[in-house]
Amino acid sequence: MEDEDSSPLETTKLVPEIECSTTNIRDKNQQHQEDKDSNDNDNANGDSYVDNGNDDNFDADDERDNILSDILNETGIISVASPIKPRSISRNFIFLSILFSANHGAVVSCLSLATAKLGDLGTYSSSMLYLSYTLSALFGATYVVKNMGAKRAIIVGMGIYCVYVACFVVATIVPDWKQTAALIGAFTGGIGGGFLWTAQGSYFARASEEYAMAKCITIEDATSLFGGLFAGIYLSEEVVMRLFSTIMLSWGWSWVAVFVGYTIIALVSAFLMVFVNDYPISEEEQQRNDSQSVFYKSTVTLRLMVNDPKMKWMIPLSATFALSSVLIGTFVNAEVLRVALSDSGSKYVGVLTSISAAVGGIMSVAFGFASPVVGNQAILVVGCASFFMLSALFLTYPVLESWNLLSLILVYALQGVGRATFESTLKAEFAVVFQEKEAAFGNIIFQNGLVTSIGFILAAKLRCSSESTYCIKYHDGNLHNIRVFELLVMTSAILAVAGYRRARVLYRREKEEHEMEAVLLGEDHLL
Repeated sequence: MEDEDSSPLETTKLVPEIECSTTNIRDKNQQHQEDKDSNDNDNANGDSYVDNGNDDNFDADDERDNILSDILNETGIISVASPIKPRSISRNFIFLSILFSANHGAVVSCLSLATAKLGDLGTYSSSMLYLSYTLSALFGATYVVKNMGAKRAIIVGMGIYCVYVACFVVATIVPDWKQTAALIGAFTGGIGGGFLWTAQGSYFARASEEYAMAKCITIEDATSLFGGLFAGIYLSEEVVMRLFSTIMLSWGWSWVAVFVGYTIIALVSAFLMVFVNDYPISEEEQQRNDSQSVFYKSTVTLRLMVNDPKMKWMIPLSATFALSSVLIGTFVNAEVLRVALSDSGSKYVGVLTSISAAVGGIMSVAFGFASPVVGNQAILVVGCASFFMLSALFLTYPVLESWNLLSLILVYALQGVGRATFESTLKAEFAVVFQEKEAAFGNIIFQNGLVTSIGFILAAKLRCSSESTYCIKYHDGNLHNIRVFELLVMTSAILAVAGYRRARVLYRREKEEHEMEAVLLGEDHLL
């Protein structure tokens, strides 16, 4: 990893009300990381960084402070406490999560309705959305976030998402403008989504760091907790937003009124974001940002993927979720429900996908609290196993008529469990493993968007010549080889577990190098 990509936390003063000794944090850190050597305790002194509330907690020069802070933070050890109370930090993060999830819930609800309401135009607009979303994450998203800051970038991104939702109103009211509104809205929304999620990841990482300092816990514990909270809120609100159209239509609303309702929800949530607390970057980070060229900041996501070997091994984790989502969307929703439940009108799609989101929301919170006990690795393995089992079930029982409502609920529940690990634990792990937060979360977006786009193409192009057990005739009359796609999901799940273990090995080596630097500084330098 390049030195200029590191982002050490700026040293803050310790207030009298919060006493957070380095020894305590290091002890907690040892409980969760197997690679910690038993001699680490020799490098710590419980009173090294505490001056009982005095204004000057460090007597050394500023250069040594920056080096030491960098080493401690990169190894997951917080040397000082935040003057902000932990409860205030967590409440602020929950407030952000509620607003963000309401805005994004309106977007994904309209996205799921695009094909149903706009036909082939809806399919093209969704493809346009994913394309611009992927390109935005790869080129430009980090530049926007680094220059605007995480909070302002989130507000702008949510505002752009409002444009996408509002275009459904225009397309419904004015048929002559339908194509123009749908395609322009999708292209614009994808660009906003690219840097919105990058900004959310950056804000999430900084809020977790603040909470870790205030609560005197490791960064891994803080990111796991906040990751679970965010994903739980996010997926729960998605359930509500997806059911909004069904409920409103049953009350006599028109489709225009439904889309207007989604637009109002998106606009209000974007406006209320101005009341969320900000976590500005440190002076050192600002100076580094100012010294970097526009080209460098625009391509830092691609640079991290190419230069950091850990990132390459993390790709299968994002790919597995993307491929499984495509399998659910193109095969289970469209064909399995139609045949197994005689659901030609797709009336079960909304209910069953809501079950998936609900399970994901519940499990995200559960995983967030379980992570300090079992570790992120075990949770990510559970997620990959869920995706594997989902595909294996259809590979084992390929006759669609043999499926029933209960067995399909199991399938959507497995998708929910897997999604929970992607939305919470995986993002928490990225926040810990990679120092360049904007680039790290930009890679999640890029990888997921790219593999999803490829998955949709494969789902359409994997054809076969004669109808058989695994050569399924879709409702459009085309024959699709579903076995190949199922094996692809299962293979990706296996590679995801192996790849994550390899990335963790590389991460431990980096940590050992930083710890060696601390030893080389000498014990006197740590006092």
